[in-house]
Amino acid sequence: MKVLHVSDVHCAAEKLKGVLRREEYDLVVATGDFECLSVVHALEEAKAPVLAVTGNLDDPEIADLLEELGYSVENKVREVNGKRFAGLSGQEPRTSAELLMRLEFDVLLSHYPPKGVVDKAWNGAHIGLVEVRKLVEEKSPEFVHCGHVHEARGWDALGQTLVVNPGPLKWGYYALVDYENKTVDFKRA
Repeated sequence: MKVLHVSDVHCAAEKLKGVLRREEYDLVVATGDFECLSVVHALEEAKAPVLAVTGNLDDPEIADLLEELGYSVENKVREVNGKRFAGLSGQEPRTSAELLMRLEFDVLLSHYPPKGVVDKAWNGAHIGLVEVRKLVEEKSPEFVHCGHVHEARGWDALGQTLVVNPGPLKWGYYALVDYENKTVDFKRA
């Protein structure tokens, strides 16, 4: 399965539409900080299913629209192409992590990266969440899709888990993740 991962769109709806039209993918995962309803509506142009979680800058209207459109996987599991996807809420990450500890899943969507993994800020501080790290260490999903730390674009392993931060789409960054081959192709719009 080829997964298009976007994060931190920050109102750049036209950029998102261009990527959705240009790339080939089997699934879109969006890991928060949409900031504008127009970005969520832009996801309707996807050529494949869409799964999403909110970010720290997304208000309740965005969360409601993601739910209404059937994209939200926050605090629940949804199966796509034989993989179970769970989502960590960008609004209530600590509470959400506790809920997800009780669920079984293969892939985690989280706006926040795990502490110490693709989370290094411009000042050198690791600003991921300890709760996300504990969740990943406990559940050992195959993949984690995250964002939030714009300057930490990249991938790394946490145990057997591949953690991907595509960078902010607002700056033109996104990633294509091949689940079968466990490869990541970082792209620029």
